[in-house]
Amino acid sequence: MMMPAIPDYLIREYRPGDETAIVELFSAVFGASMTIAQWRWKYAADRDSGPWAQLAFNTAGRLVGHAGAVPLRGWRQGQPTPFFQIGDVMVHPDARGQLGGRNLFTRLARALLTALAEQGPQVFAYGFPGRRPFLLGQYARVYGEIEPALALRRPAHRWAWPWLPLRPLAWDDARLDRLWQRRAPDHPLTLIRDRDYLHWRYAGNPFHVYRLLGLSLAGRLIGWVVTRREEARLLVIDALLPRRWLRPALAALDRIAVLEGASESIIWLPPDWRAVAGSAAQPTGVIVANMVWALPIATAEARANLYYTMGDLDIF
Repeated sequence: MMMPAIPDYLIREYRPGDETAIVELFSAVFGASMTIAQWRWKYAADRDSGPWAQLAFNTAGRLVGHAGAVPLRGWRQGQPTPFFQIGDVMVHPDARGQLGGRNLFTRLARALLTALAEQGPQVFAYGFPGRRPFLLGQYARVYGEIEPALALRRPAHRWAWPWLPLRPLAWDDARLDRLWQRRAPDHPLTLIRDRDYLHWRYAGNPFHVYRLLGLSLAGRLIGWVVTRREEARLLVIDALLPRRWLRPALAALDRIAVLEGASESIIWLPPDWRAVAGSAAQPTGVIVANMVWALPIATAEARANLYYTMGDLDIF
């Protein structure tokens, strides 16, 4: 019995001008809109490298697949290291259905990760797929499971009156860099959460509006959180906090939720931080995935060390 021929797709790197077809494919696959400006902000805004994307075209020259990597500054065991957040891995319905190495998702993802691996011996790439896409990527030997992401959901309590309040903080506050320098040794694998990162990821974000709140002790900035409202929920998108002050910080967030009329606050944290928080955690349906094809950092290391929040995703 003859095997079906492998579809003849042209897979290549992004070229300037591809954005129009990319956002059209995004709409067709996800049923949501993304503007060209938003795509450029995510993949190409004021970065030292990139955009990092692999594109697939059919024989008619139509874009039918895309896999992107957002270039980020990471931190591993006390040293800066290249981070990439994998996103917008999408294949048009007309180009789906092949198995194994024939699958266009597999071919795109492997091409992207192979290109990222050429950036050095310490590259770390990760993503946050749902369960079904994760299983496809795991079968393709592209994804390794770090953990299912869990959310701490805390009802807003009107009696909450924290002794360490959270107060508004400017995005360009010089103390943000000094705080990162103090907190960095506590994080063996994470994004560099300094002032430049906050300014790009949140202050200049074209999708959402965020609020930066600082946690102070005796007049010294000891931590911050980034929040935004989504209907009746206060989403804690990002946080850089001392572990010993996590519970007081969460109590302060309870108070913020009350003041803003939210019914609950929601925060994502990795396992060791969830244990300190002492709050019940609920499944999110998202898998924290290590990119394993051609890349050097083992999933076991990422599972033991990665610090992440909602802000590591590109959708919040």
